[in-house]
Amino acid sequence: MRFCIRFISILTALIILGTITVSASESFITLYGFTFDVNNNGEAVIHAYDDRSSDVAIPEKLINAYVAEIDDYAFFNDTKITSVSFDNASGLRRIGTDAFYGCTNLKTLSIPSWVTTLGFGVFQACTGLESVQIGSGVTDIPAQCFCGCNALDDVVVPTGAGSIGNMSFGSCDTLSDITIPDTVTQIADNAFKNSDNVTIFCSENSYAHSYAIANNISYKFVERLHKGDANLDYNLNITDATTIQKFKAGLKTLSKRSQKLGDVNNDGTLSVRDATLIQMRIADIIDSF
Repeated sequence: MRFCIRFISILTALIILGTITVSASESFITLYGFTFDVNNNGEAVIHAYDDRSSDVAIPEKLINAYVAEIDDYAFFNDTKITSVSFDNASGLRRIGTDAFYGCTNLKTLSIPSWVTTLGFGVFQACTGLESVQIGSGVTDIPAQCFCGCNALDDVVVPTGAGSIGNMSFGSCDTLSDITIPDTVTQIADNAFKNSDNVTIFCSENSYAHSYAIANNISYKFVERLHKGDANLDYNLNITDATTIQKFKAGLKTLSKRSQKLGDVNNDGTLSVRDATLIQMRIADIIDSF
């Protein structure tokens, strides 16, 4: 009883200060720009956001309730958002249907390992999304998850995921590399529809390997790729050095995977120095990278 009285007193004080608003008709609360309520488990569920910042940080708690869910359509068509961080929201488990649909200025995304469920079309039509990291807690890539994310380049499906749904990566014009682990045993026939530049990186004789063959999609075996293999042909040769030089001269584009493999000095940047080191390795001037 004392806790309830204290909570009501704090809530009343926040309302008076103008920090928080309450909708009596729906029993929703707005705090720090997030409109939410508290479910029967005592967890906060975010329903909407008021656009107060382009850099959104999902909080750990809202009025002492851990944020456990971002509801369906919560950030739907919010074109102001350029970044969203889930790093503080350690209780977050679900990001709902179309929650970030049409957030066209969202550039990068990192889904932490504690998030286990993504809803239908959750990041669909995020046309500015260039980079995404999917945490190990996600067990299924739902239908239309990244459909229409036509700036997306390189995706790694986490080990432990079991399925990739309908049009999950459909109409991703620039998607070049997707790594699919052996744990995936179900991929929709149209998962990569109209994503004509994609190459599947997988293990030999895996489900993803068979899928790629059946659907006439380019594939490569991840276990055969080695440091320095910038052109992804399973060999270390002068062509790798030339590939890097063309990239630096603006004559060739490279996927993030190619850039990472070509970065033999591990300084985080693909450079002419990397090309030189590859040439030195081919000539046996150096023993290794």
